[in-house]
Amino acid sequence: MAFKRSFNTTSKNLKNNETNNLKLVDLLERFEQERNGCEQLVEQSKLVDRFFSDSEMNNLSILVQFFQFLLHSIHRSRQNVAKLVIRLPGSKLLDFSYSYLKPHSLIDENQKKLLEKFVLVLSQILQFLLELHPQCWEQIDSLGLFDRLDKWSTKISDEDVQLEVSKLISRKDELLNEHTSKIKKPKSEIEIKTEPDDPPPDDFHQLSIYPTLDEIFQQQTPYLRKNITTGQYKNGTHYLDIHFRLLREDFLWPLREAICQYMSEDNRDISFRNSNVRLYRNTILTGSICSQAGILFSLLIDVSMLPKSISWANTRRLIYGNLLAATFDDFDSSCFLLTVEDRSNIDKNGTINVRCQKALCDYQLMKISPGTRFTLLETTSYFEAYRPILQALQNIKDDQIPLEKYLLQCDTNVPIPQYFEKKSDIDFRPILVKTSGEYSEFDGTLSDIKELSTWPNAQQLGLDQSQYTALQLALTKSVALIQGPPGCGKTFLGVRLAELFYRNRERISGCERPILMICYTNHALDQFLSSIIQKLSLTPGQIVRVGGRSSHPQIEPFLIQKLRQKKPDARSKNELLATKYDILATIKRQINDCNLKYYRCCQQLLDIDQLLCVMDRSQFLTLLDPILSELDIYQGHWNTSKGGLYCCGSSKSKASDNDDSDDSQSENESIAEPLSPYEINQRMKNRINCHKLNNLSDDDQKLIKELFIKWLDATPLQIIKHEMNIANEDDDGQNEFQEQRKRKKKKNKDKAAALLKEVLNDPILTTKPTNNTATADENPVNLEENEEEMRRLENIDNSFIPFSMSNQIDEKQYQEIDTQQLEYMERLLNNRAAILSDDIVLSFRDLWAKSINKEQRQDLYRYWLSKYVQQLTEQWFRLNEQYDENHKSMQELWLANDQLYMDQAFIIAMTTHCASRYQKVLKQIAPRICIVEEAAEVFESHIVTAIGERIEHLILIGDHVQLRPSPNVYTLAKHFNLDVSLFERLIKNQMPSVQLCVQHRSIPIISSLTHHFYDIPILNHESVLSRSPIIGVAHPLYFIAHRNFEENVADGQSKRNSYESNYVLQLADYLIQQGYEKRDITILTTYMGQRQQIQKAMNQLKHLKGIHVTVVDNFQGEENRIILLSLVRSNADQRLGYIGVDNRICVALSRAQNGFYVIGNFHLLAEHSETWKIIIDKMKLLKLIGSGLPINCPNHPDNQSICTHPNDFLKRPLGGCGLQCEVRLECGHQCPLTCHNTSHNKIICQKACLKKYDDCEHVCQRKCHLTTACLPCDETIQMKMPHCEHISDLVCFMRKNNQLECGVPMPYTCPSGHQVQIRCCDLRNQQLKDRLCTHPCRFTLECGHICKGTCSTCFQGRFHQQCDQQELIVYICGHSRHQICHEIGPPCQEKYIKLCDHQDEPTVPRYLNGCLVYECNRYCRNKCRHLRCTQRCKMECDRKPCHEKCGRRFECEHYCNGICGEPCIDCLPCRVHTLPREIQKAIHQKNIRNATFVQLECGHLFETKILDKLVDNFEEQTFLPNGFMYIDYPRCPECQCPLLRCKRYSRLIKKIHNKIGSGCISRKSLSDSLTNNAMIKLHLLIASTQLPEHIEKIIRKNLDNDRQKIFGTLFVHVLNLFSELDDNVSDERSKMLTAMHEHIKKNDSLFLTRQQWSDIEYEYNRLLFISSMRKFDLKASDTETLNDILFGPNPFSQIARQTCQSLLNPDSEESDKWKSILPDGKTWVDFERDQLICDRKMAMCPQGMHIIWRKSIDEQQSNCPVCSMEKESTISIGRGARRANNPHGRFLRP
Repeated sequence: MAFKRSFNTTSKNLKNNETNNLKLVDLLERFEQERNGCEQLVEQSKLVDRFFSDSEMNNLSILVQFFQFLLHSIHRSRQNVAKLVIRLPGSKLLDFSYSYLKPHSLIDENQKKLLEKFVLVLSQILQFLLELHPQCWEQIDSLGLFDRLDKWSTKISDEDVQLEVSKLISRKDELLNEHTSKIKKPKSEIEIKTEPDDPPPDDFHQLSIYPTLDEIFQQQTPYLRKNITTGQYKNGTHYLDIHFRLLREDFLWPLREAICQYMSEDNRDISFRNSNVRLYRNTILTGSICSQAGILFSLLIDVSMLPKSISWANTRRLIYGNLLAATFDDFDSSCFLLTVEDRSNIDKNGTINVRCQKALCDYQLMKISPGTRFTLLETTSYFEAYRPILQALQNIKDDQIPLEKYLLQCDTNVPIPQYFEKKSDIDFRPILVKTSGEYSEFDGTLSDIKELSTWPNAQQLGLDQSQYTALQLALTKSVALIQGPPGCGKTFLGVRLAELFYRNRERISGCERPILMICYTNHALDQFLSSIIQKLSLTPGQIVRVGGRSSHPQIEPFLIQKLRQKKPDARSKNELLATKYDILATIKRQINDCNLKYYRCCQQLLDIDQLLCVMDRSQFLTLLDPILSELDIYQGHWNTSKGGLYCCGSSKSKASDNDDSDDSQSENESIAEPLSPYEINQRMKNRINCHKLNNLSDDDQKLIKELFIKWLDATPLQIIKHEMNIANEDDDGQNEFQEQRKRKKKKNKDKAAALLKEVLNDPILTTKPTNNTATADENPVNLEENEEEMRRLENIDNSFIPFSMSNQIDEKQYQEIDTQQLEYMERLLNNRAAILSDDIVLSFRDLWAKSINKEQRQDLYRYWLSKYVQQLTEQWFRLNEQYDENHKSMQELWLANDQLYMDQAFIIAMTTHCASRYQKVLKQIAPRICIVEEAAEVFESHIVTAIGERIEHLILIGDHVQLRPSPNVYTLAKHFNLDVSLFERLIKNQMPSVQLCVQHRSIPIISSLTHHFYDIPILNHESVLSRSPIIGVAHPLYFIAHRNFEENVADGQSKRNSYESNYVLQLADYLIQQGYEKRDITILTTYMGQRQQIQKAMNQLKHLKGIHVTVVDNFQGEENRIILLSLVRSNADQRLGYIGVDNRICVALSRAQNGFYVIGNFHLLAEHSETWKIIIDKMKLLKLIGSGLPINCPNHPDNQSICTHPNDFLKRPLGGCGLQCEVRLECGHQCPLTCHNTSHNKIICQKACLKKYDDCEHVCQRKCHLTTACLPCDETIQMKMPHCEHISDLVCFMRKNNQLECGVPMPYTCPSGHQVQIRCCDLRNQQLKDRLCTHPCRFTLECGHICKGTCSTCFQGRFHQQCDQQELIVYICGHSRHQICHEIGPPCQEKYIKLCDHQDEPTVPRYLNGCLVYECNRYCRNKCRHLRCTQRCKMECDRKPCHEKCGRRFECEHYCNGICGEPCIDCLPCRVHTLPREIQKAIHQKNIRNATFVQLECGHLFETKILDKLVDNFEEQTFLPNGFMYIDYPRCPECQCPLLRCKRYSRLIKKIHNKIGSGCISRKSLSDSLTNNAMIKLHLLIASTQLPEHIEKIIRKNLDNDRQKIFGTLFVHVLNLFSELDDNVSDERSKMLTAMHEHIKKNDSLFLTRQQWSDIEYEYNRLLFISSMRKFDLKASDTETLNDILFGPNPFSQIARQTCQSLLNPDSEESDKWKSILPDGKTWVDFERDQLICDRKMAMCPQGMHIIWRKSIDEQQSNCPVCSMEKESTISIGRGARRANNPHGRFLRP
């Protein structure tokens, strides 16, 4: 069977335009002609859409032809046919088919035959569809296709057609019966009896904590009994059974209800709505993860189907611990119960991690294929809050319930705690209230708990009478109940109890063990603990806060996690824990190794070791026959006297085999005599059992692998992988090609994974092996797939092995795959024939038999591969189970290890949920005292599981009038009393309790709102009677009524009211303007949606950010100075929701201390809530309710207003009344603001100062400046100047300071003859005598530019200013810099140059200085998807420029116009109007899709062809025919920047760089001749000339560097020359030196331009002639001529020098010599050459050894003139320099 692909003439190679233009019938004929036509069709998704939706298919003959094509392709490519057939439901093909099955009379015989054929093929296709997707029968049946086919079969006489239709109808009836038997339209609600008479059906200890499928799908009523709120429980079993079943049903009920609703026919295919459950369709299982939390499964949520308004930072969707029900078949047969573990990445990539407990599904989820699509149902209940409680309830023995007599039987005769029986003394003195530093009147020493008369009184303890009574109850009763109404100090009393226990911890035996302190919520627990810590000043370790969800900063040091960090050796000391860590690490490595092996199955053939695991040994030995004699195992073992016949066959040989020396000694011994057939057979058996066969040498494995490839007739294509050097490199650096590499890597990886799915998905693991008796020459095929095959094909994109490629294996372990290798492996493995059976495989005894063709060999390999993958799969399952089991046991060890930190603590604090998790640990610690704060809101089962059996003293503090337990199921609260806490139940049963009755929180008027909730009157403490009123508001309490409707939050059941949120925000802003701090204000709301809306708006208002916003339930037990309450509910349905519950009303109305403002629809509340009606009537009576809040001005009490709308607060800007503020600022001006209540200290006065100056008549016009003095007067005045009598404008303060400068312009003629206008005062200034001329210089400098200086700044043309133009110079190392035009500047100042893009930064050795060339030894990254360089970075690239266009597509849908291998260019079509004209012209001339451009590192953009031509011309001009190379780099045509990073020309750049680096430049040290004399005379020169200090510093600084020393010594030399001039030119000399000094000081550098050095030289020669002229007596005519030349306006030149020489000394021999300022015959060319820049004046010799000056190059000569000079000094540029070792490269000194 051939595996070649003929794609050349098929539609796969057709372009999209062609396939769109062709008719479907023509395309179908093409596909029918091809062997793999179905596969080609599947690969073209758009074409598939046409076949299933185009109206062209509404033709009976085309339908028949298409269905026949699919049926014929099943035998060749079942998987691809399945992908097409699975699309039939919902497509137009079924509608077309239905239309042709309508009853009508058939006249045409041909049409009748065609219709009979259509019925036949349609029946067969639908049968195949029902095998793939049985659930779609309902959709097909709804179309009426089954009925139409059944009717047509009765009209057709063909028996074959009738048989196929009957098969189809029978299959449909089977599916209908199965569906009816499984689901009889489940009820959406299940009725439950509240008082069942029969006993429990089973023992609750044996019930699974997790719901079973039977429970979820059951129709019978669950067995539940009421929580007994008044009366006794029979026994412990009765008590525990009731609470276990109720609590379990609380999370199971919503799940069962939702699943039943989802499975009902009315909700299967329509939008699903359930208030308790959220639905997630199209969720994909992506794999499993070995994490610190155990085995987790990764799910990809289709977030596109969720509301876009979801804020994952705030929503309670998919939070940790939520319960999920997952199914892939609408709960027909699958239901996996999962718990959410992590959702941190859902907003990034839509993935969540979930846990599947063994008890839920026994690891069955591991066997589900990644890619399987699930439907998820999420319950709103927090499952993790139930699981440990339920487990703890089952762990409690029926006869070991602590304090059972009082908790279960409600015995009101509660005795004193047992630990007080023997020793009841207690010392109250440490907690007495101190007065004047002494104890109060209490004179006793120790008190007796049993004798209340020995106790201090309430005043001495700082308690009110009710608190004192509660303290007595708490200490004298084993079970004590303290009810604390809002603000009555129940937390304060709890702290006093803790303080009393702490001060007597050594006296009270109950304190010998830690006190257990528990709360229901983390927030309440942290509030209680913070008060205790602050009161007792406890240190970490004395209090241990267990649990990881505390955010309170004061509690953080006491967290058990922090205590663990202080003892990091706990793991090492715990041997069991350390062992578990090692076991988990080992298992995880094995899982990763298993995943990697699995991943490589599609990349390459199995290794020999892998084949030996699955191949029959006898077959493997026959495979070795052609190369047996070449193998090491044969030569060293099998062909020896002791290993030939009896190889591993006897005990003697086995014993000797262990001696390696014997084998080596007899290595060359061979069997002399031939063996008999029996001996040959025996030898084969012994070799099969040879243990050395499992440990083949590397050479043997290589030979066998090559032989196996030859046997398989496979092309020996190898996977492209880097050499070991490259593999060890860190190739993760970011560069311009990183994204391209990642895309290619991901493409190869995806292709490998896709191929693996294709190979392993269909036949290898799931096809049932055939058992027929086919001969070896036949290719057995079995077309009957088992049920697992059918279910798997329902999710056609799934692969079977549930490995997570991305999570388990490091990306670096994956190798890039050759595309040809993949295609070959696909042709080899992607055979849709069935897997060979074991018997048939064993029938192939000789693998080299001629009867085994290539096709059968490949079938054998597929069999071996399937066996190997099955082994990996089983190993993977086993390892995952081991990992999860060991992880669970390790968690238990961690919990037990925490006992080390708890044993020595005074208080162990935890939530009830956490206490149930630590049940076993607490049992070992055995606390005897337990304090429960906020006990009224805790489920009874939570408290019972938290307290241990050895608890002797239980103190419950709470208030059931405020918050109660909140079940998820309202029915369980209403009919089963699940919302009744242990605290409330005991109070109802008249257990000893005390209600506190003195409130210390609110002012009386606010406190009165909740008095009617309590039977005992609530008194006000004296501290609340004299509090100050709220500033700016008329009343401390007010209800703002409105009727603006609420809104539904898109995600969930929450509500929000925009009107209320705007109102409370404006009110909060108004209160802050009254001077209140943000911490004084709290905004409360009754719904989370409202809180989120207020918080979101507050984040945009920075001045309000910081105000606490929370919901009422989370503020229980807290208080604040001012409370703003938003009630939210206001609707036409007249629903109150949560705000109608009395408990929440009590909490909401009792949080404020001084100010309380409530906004809501009070008309709605009063009509539908009796409690609200009482409150509102009271407010109406007090006239404290209205449509707006009355506010007043603090400064103008009579100015009041009512804010009925949020914007009304804006009418009171700054919190005042809008009148002008009358307060005077400290500066004396009136406050510029309107009326406000904030301090004036921060107000900045904006008025003018207007203070009168003391010494003039003017006033200060500056802005008010109280803290600083006024500046001098800057008014302009006119004044007559005393020296010149001109009237000139003058600034006033200048007159006072006698700084009189006349600004009248006056004419002036400079020595050069220029006439200009200057100020009168400057004309009289002798210091400016030679610097007055402002005439432009306009001299043409040597660089060709015009001098921009003036006559005076250029020293009358004798020392010109620097050119203001910039030029770019490029050093031979490659660096470039901009400098002043024609400046003879410094060498390269960079540390090194590195041309490659590897990210590692080399360390420059200290002993090297100057710019170094770094040659990287890594492999070159210059590559694209077509070409790549194989050399190392330091070598010349062997990759040619790629001419293909970049294939990247931007988000704007345009394609990149860059060239392949270069960094992508920003989208050109999107910014075409901003591009240069040349680029726009190129784009218009060519098709934008075909135009390519290169963007250089300087940012300029050029067309590829133009830039290539320029670079080619550069290369031709740079490399001369005689072998010389000019030193230069290719430049940007626009800015002349060198091209060093352009990958396209990397070959040329590295070629130039390497040639420069290999050469030496011939140069004698320019500084030698300068330094010898200058350094000796430097000290004398400085002393004699008295150089300015700054000039001396610059000179000395420039003598430290070799290059700078040249110019430093040159400058000293020039100074020396000038100092040697005669004194008769001292004035002219000093002027020149001053000009030089000023220029050097200004630029802080000795680097001058070439023009300036020439000017100095000209001036030096001019001064020489002036000196000579002044020594001689000349004729008047000669003197006049010399004066005109030497002092005239024209610059002094060599022509002028000759004229002066002829007049002064015509007979001198030196008349023709120009006096150079350079020493020893040096020229300026030497200095330019010494700068080492690329100006095409230097060249590399043909031998590549020397860099020589361009003028010495003879283009006709091929020999280097320097190579023959042996004594000339040379300086290394590259490889001749000293090198620095580096693991990845080396440094060269240029």
